Amino acid sequence: MKNSVQNYLNILKDARDISQARKIDEEWQNIETSATLMSFRRGFMSWKSKNNISQPVKKAMIKPKSTSSAFQNIINELAPDNNPLGLPDSKEKKFSPYKLPTSHNDILFLTDIHVPFHNIPALTAALKYGLEKEVNTIYINGDLVDFYAISRFQKDPRKRDLASEIYMARDFLVTLRRLFPTQAIYFKAGNHDIRWDHYLINNASDLVGIEEFSLESILHLKQLNITFIPDKQLVRMGRLTALHGHEFGSSMFSPVNIARGLYLRAKDNAICGHHHQTSEHTEPNINGKVTTCWSVACLSELHPDYMPINKFTHGFAHVKVFDNEDFEVSNYRIVDGKIK
Repeated sequence: MKNSVQNYLNILKDARDISQARKIDEEWQNIETSATLMSFRRGFMSWKSKNNISQPVKKAMIKPKSTSSAFQNIINELAPDNNPLGLPDSKEKKFSPYKLPTSHNDILFLTDIHVPFHNIPALTAALKYGLEKEVNTIYINGDLVDFYAISRFQKDPRKRDLASEIYMARDFLVTLRRLFPTQAIYFKAGNHDIRWDHYLINNASDLVGIEEFSLESILHLKQLNITFIPDKQLVRMGRLTALHGHEFGSSMFSPVNIARGLYLRAKDNAICGHHHQTSEHTEPNINGKVTTCWSVACLSELHPDYMPINKFTHGFAHVKVFDNEDFEVSNYRIVDGKIK
């Protein structure tokens, strides 16, 4: 057999079944058989319905010009085990958490830095802590860059300097790599970071999908050996799930205790940022299993223009993961540049 049916389908996927069948008739006994196989493959006929196929077609189907074993291989190719009824192909996107390697188990957890509006004393305290504790992993949990200049909200034109924001973010990452030359560094995108993608989609859609214009590229992540984790991707640190915090929507969180709001949504051990507050909530279930959630404070300015009066605090976390996937979280506050 010169080519498989699958190859023809890939080439002629927009053609009608009968026209495809004419193209591959020389491979099979007749056009009707070929068209029937195409219908199976494209979901127009259930594989179970082949019992109702006319006898001439049945006869033709078991007498291809190629060997019977080759014919059976094509049948197996067209009716995979995961789609026994021959349903149309699905564009369903699989959703699964990103798992940090078990060796990356001593983690300095930083979130909401918001370059260029970062707070130097707080960021310095957090990084010095990581150096003193000799952590093996740096995890940036979203909102590394503020991207004020391309925000959809009303902006002060005097602060609109996109190039400056990008260059300062690059400088910070270069400094981070210099301070932690051998450690694993992860950067998960938050709601501010994806302003870049939204800007491209709305203003330069032809550039979307070109690698040189991706967030990873403009921040030089590959050159710095920094692993990028996309927006809204859950991250597993042993049995602890990390997320930026915007994934559930702001209305889902308690105005009194962010960690309690996270618990009500996650119903499992979890840690987030996004809300710029330090909080913790622990609850046992009816069987005594204890679940704890944490929200980690920011490392950016505490009184931004969009919300100068707030409950924001500075902070970071230290996460340790053990061989059995148990974990330990130390959630620190920073006041006036000092760790509390």
